[in-house]
Amino acid sequence: MFSHNGKISARQVMILLILQMLNMNMLIMPRIGANYLGRNSYIAPIIAILIGLIYLFCVTSLTTKFPKSTFVEITKELLPNWISYILIVAFAAKLVISVGLELRMFGELVNQVMLPRTPISIIMIVFILSAAYLVKSGIESTGRMSEILIYFIAVPLIIALLIMIFKTDYREVLPFFQVDPTDVGIGTVLVSFMFVPLEILLMLNGLMKHPNRVRKSGIRAIIVVGVLQAIITLLCITQNGLQETQTQMWPVIVLMKSLGMNDTIVENQEVLLLIMWVFSIYMYISTSLYIISLIGSRSYKFKRENVFILPAVPIILFIALFPNDLGVVYSYYVRFEYYYGIWFIIPIPLILVLIAKMRRGRG
Repeated sequence: MFSHNGKISARQVMILLILQMLNMNMLIMPRIGANYLGRNSYIAPIIAILIGLIYLFCVTSLTTKFPKSTFVEITKELLPNWISYILIVAFAAKLVISVGLELRMFGELVNQVMLPRTPISIIMIVFILSAAYLVKSGIESTGRMSEILIYFIAVPLIIALLIMIFKTDYREVLPFFQVDPTDVGIGTVLVSFMFVPLEILLMLNGLMKHPNRVRKSGIRAIIVVGVLQAIITLLCITQNGLQETQTQMWPVIVLMKSLGMNDTIVENQEVLLLIMWVFSIYMYISTSLYIISLIGSRSYKFKRENVFILPAVPIILFIALFPNDLGVVYSYYVRFEYYYGIWFIIPIPLILVLIAKMRRGRG
């Protein structure tokens, strides 16, 4: 932990990446995997770990060449100013849209499960303002909060998964490995989009005390999330059934409710587990909001990094409130991930690496 110096440790980066990837994607990925791989969809997250490592290598192959710089400084050094600003604005816009859709999906989930009588707009406004309050103090407070919340997220999740692992009927996944290889490839690629939050390393790498440890942090985060997603998908198939997993928008919520059907002294365990996801989404939105503000501050060379936090809030809320209903939001969310998810993970970092090598060769 590093106080009041704008730096974060490799451990904090690892935790932030885990929490970033434990977003709404985790709740819907079992459905996407089941639609392509059927009963064997639990193998998709394991194979997707390899794709996630490719994503990580593409991003870090750029950031390790500029260990003290963020994406803003890197593009300005390698590209003409007008091209640099286009990429910077595109990156910030992608994050803003992602946060807006994530916020709306989260608001719909909370409204359905926890607060059915509370207007969804109130839920989203309170949530994003509390996130803005956290990140206004900089990356230090965000990193420290992630170290605290990870325990509140991990402990109930591990306990719940252990209970279900030992009580589930695994005959539901039989027969093994009877799936078309083409479906395995497509399904694995789509599931690998849960690793898209690795793109924040384009900005966080320049804030690390030891940027040479970024790959180790990323590898650990990818493995943890991939294994966790595989276990959750397996339990969704065995507990909910294949058809239920393929048709439910929130198969993981149905899985949580199945835990509450047991004869226990605590009612509505799914609400307790959903609180875990509340913490995770809170850190996702907080970190993304900070990155958005950091992009603006570094672009205009402001000393304060929280200048653009409050101006970004109404834009995000507008995007969150724009879709009419949950079906439209879900469609926008999935399609946005499919078509714009990996632009700042693979093609743009690799193009910038190639330009950097060409310029150094000429130099």
